[in-house]
Amino acid sequence: NKFDTFPIARRIEASVQDGDEIVKLEEYADRILQFKKRKMHLINISQDVEFLEDTFMHKGVDAPGAVCKTDFGIAWVNELGAYLYDGKSVKNLLEKQGRQVINDWPSFAGGKPMIGYIPKKRQLIVTMSAGSGSVGDIYLFDMVTQSWVYGNTKVADSAKQTNFTTDWNGDLIYSEATGNIKVWNDTPGATTSTFVFKTKDIDFGDPS
Repeated sequence: NKFDTFPIARRIEASVQDGDEIVKLEEYADRILQFKKRKMHLINISQDVEFLEDTFMHKGVDAPGAVCKTDFGIAWVNELGAYLYDGKSVKNLLEKQGRQVINDWPSFAGGKPMIGYIPKKRQLIVTMSAGSGSVGDIYLFDMVTQSWVYGNTKVADSAKQTNFTTDWNGDLIYSEATGNIKVWNDTPGATTSTFVFKTKDIDFGDPS
C-alpha cells in the first residue's frame, strides 16, 4: 500500500540548466521524445542505460496540444514547420522533393498551433490558433498521399478550443469554451463562395 516511488537511479537528465522547460513527453518504440520550448531531445531507452541520442534545435513546441501520436510515429508542429518522427528520422512534412510546399506557414502557425490525428483516414489536422483570439482556419495533411489542403474556418473562429483527442470510435474530438464536445466532420457541403485553383506554369511546349 505504498505510493509509487521514483528512485534517483531511474532519473534521466537529457539537459539541465539550459534556460528551457519541458513541455511534453511522448514515447515511440524504444525512444522518448522530450519536447522543450526551443528543441526536442531524442532519448534512447532500448538498453540498460538510457542515453541522449540526438537533439533537434528549433523543433520545440509551445504547448502540449502541438504534439500527437499516430500509427506512423509522433507528429508535432511549431511556427517553423510540421514534423514526423517515424522511429528512424525526423521528417519535415512541409518539404517535398527539395521544395517548400506551404509558403505562408509562419504566419499561419505563429499563434500556438494545435495538431490532431484522424486514424480512420490517416490524416493530420493543424489549427491556426487555439488561444483567446483563435482563428478557425486549418491545414489537413494526408499521410498516404503526402499532400496538404487548406480549410477556411473549419473550426469555430474566436473560440478557445481544447487539444484534439480520439474517442472510443476512432473519431477526432475536441471541446470549445462552451463545453460542447465537437466531432471532426469533413463531409463536403454546398458553398456559394468563389475559389482559386492554382497550377504550375503550363506552356504546352511553347514558353513564348
